[in-house]
Amino acid sequence: MTREDDEQPTVDDLAKRRVPCFIGYLHPFRIVESDTLEPWECTIEQVNGRSWDYAALHEIAGGLDVGLAPPYHLVVSRDGALALPPLPELRSDQAAVEYLNRCLAALLLGGIYCEAITPDGLDLGSIIDWHYVRSSRSGMSAPNRFHKLIRYGHAPALEAIALFQPRTATFASLASAMQVGLGILNRLPTVRGDYFLRGVTGIARRDWGAALANSWIVTEQIISELWRRHVVEPTAGEDNSRARRDQLNDARTWTASARIEMLFQKGVLSRETVASLSKARKARNDLSHEGKHPTQSDALNAYEGVCGLLTVALNGERPPLFDLDLADHVLSDPFAPPSRLTFEPTHWMEIPKLPGELELEQAEAALRSSQIDPAKD
Repeated sequence: MTREDDEQPTVDDLAKRRVPCFIGYLHPFRIVESDTLEPWECTIEQVNGRSWDYAALHEIAGGLDVGLAPPYHLVVSRDGALALPPLPELRSDQAAVEYLNRCLAALLLGGIYCEAITPDGLDLGSIIDWHYVRSSRSGMSAPNRFHKLIRYGHAPALEAIALFQPRTATFASLASAMQVGLGILNRLPTVRGDYFLRGVTGIARRDWGAALANSWIVTEQIISELWRRHVVEPTAGEDNSRARRDQLNDARTWTASARIEMLFQKGVLSRETVASLSKARKARNDLSHEGKHPTQSDALNAYEGVCGLLTVALNGERPPLFDLDLADHVLSDPFAPPSRLTFEPTHWMEIPKLPGELELEQAEAALRSSQIDPAKD
């Protein structure tokens, strides 16, 4: 046997170097900093020349404990890729997306703003040498396309500018938020984190229907938990008969509205929470039965109701989520008057003109100048 034969890697050797995974991404985009990695740097010149360190974007920042069976973790790369092992229970796009959204919901509850992903936001890829997360088949959503372009070093300057002085998160902060958020979700077994996340994402994307519908699902899940704690279990202590339990758990008799009223009468829910839930319930019924699209106020009432219920379910504990200002992440109203910039631009680019556009802009500027009130000069 030759020396070359001794050094020939086996199938097992290669399998350890390239481990398959599902990949989702933190959104909005963040660079994840870690003590194990060099600080991220990208200059304007590198953005314009497409010469940023694309390999560094693939580097692993660490692994998060998200409750998977040992030795598996949720691996996080520098550009915010979240890699899951292809366990049997996750080998469908729906199962993988649902699990990733639960993890993202935990980060949100733990105080780090995240938005939900959908099946088109799922990549297939591999972990290489336990040092890099490589995507081999990209999802079709906008964030996935963005990550594909910056990872290949082909993003145009208009998109690659996000690499210059980007929003960042430390791996330690992700680990802390994940621990807090999963702790909350584990204490509320009836609550599905993915619906909670989709509700908040609906508010951020100004999709009031999705925000209301998903928030109301969470509302009923928390109400079910509070009903069990404050009505079913105390009653069972006096009468544990099956007939009594079946009567209390009959959703036809004890509808969500009836349960809310009963919990209010027992002093479990505050008047403010009940008022928000009442408005949200009417809007949800209008949406379900008449197709009437909810308003921003309806969606916010649903979210405020969920927050009130969550506080009660956690025995008064305030999740770090409540310290986030969602207004910092919500899309602006496209029909609202533009607000003045409160900062000095740090970079800019020329916008290529369409035929006749320059002449039109000059005519519009001349018209505005002619309409200026001389008394204000």
